[in-house]
Amino acid sequence: MIKNKKTIIIIPARMAATRLPGKPLMIIDNKPMIVHIWEKASQTLADKVIVATDSNAIINEIHKRGGVAVKTKSDHKTGSDRIYEALLKTDDSENYSYIMNLQGDIPTVKPELINLAIEKIKKTDADIITFARKITNKKDITDPNVVKIAIDFDRVGSESSALYFSRLPIPYGEGEFYEHIGLYMYKRHALKKFILSDQTKIEKRENLEQIRALENNLKINAILIKDNIIGVDTIEDFKKAKKLIENQLKDKQ
Repeated sequence: MIKNKKTIIIIPARMAATRLPGKPLMIIDNKPMIVHIWEKASQTLADKVIVATDSNAIINEIHKRGGVAVKTKSDHKTGSDRIYEALLKTDDSENYSYIMNLQGDIPTVKPELINLAIEKIKKTDADIITFARKITNKKDITDPNVVKIAIDFDRVGSESSALYFSRLPIPYGEGEFYEHIGLYMYKRHALKKFILSDQTKIEKRENLEQIRALENNLKINAILIKDNIIGVDTIEDFKKAKKLIENQLKDKQ
């Protein structure tokens, strides 16, 4: 039973990323990438926003701007493991029923999208809410850095149940392909069940933590969006995100 309707956003960030070490502190428009994400999260309907990290440098960047950052262990296998440690450290009395894992490498995310997840999780029968967008660049279909989701959507804005996730093109055959946007809104019981479950063989094989949720009978619903949200895994991703953000800032001037 849901105790309350309060929401917390936890942003996991680590400096030792395999493909792009140090990416949270890479500079976009004179600010570290992690700061861009924290600022956008702070503009939402969430009741609290914290950054969970094993890096003192990241903690300092957030603290000097008046934000909250929690020191976590360095050996977490997934971002969700990291946010759960931070949640227990800051909310052991369970004041927050809805927890967002807002990954620290999607600086192009908009506050409006985060708000949509906050609103949807309180109404859905799913355990987890996430997002997807139609793939329009054919190269992305075969790019293993672009995670695909097997799902059936009626229209933009619709919510549907995720069947599977993969780095390969799924499902096989003719038709649309959808990219999974790595933003998760959990009901608290679902996050706890996910974290207390062992990593699965298929999760490790695909290197996708959301498969563990599916294998443990947690229902994941995705919302189809048009937003161009760039996850920064490579230097090419960073350049794309940097260009997009800087162009958006110019348009506002």
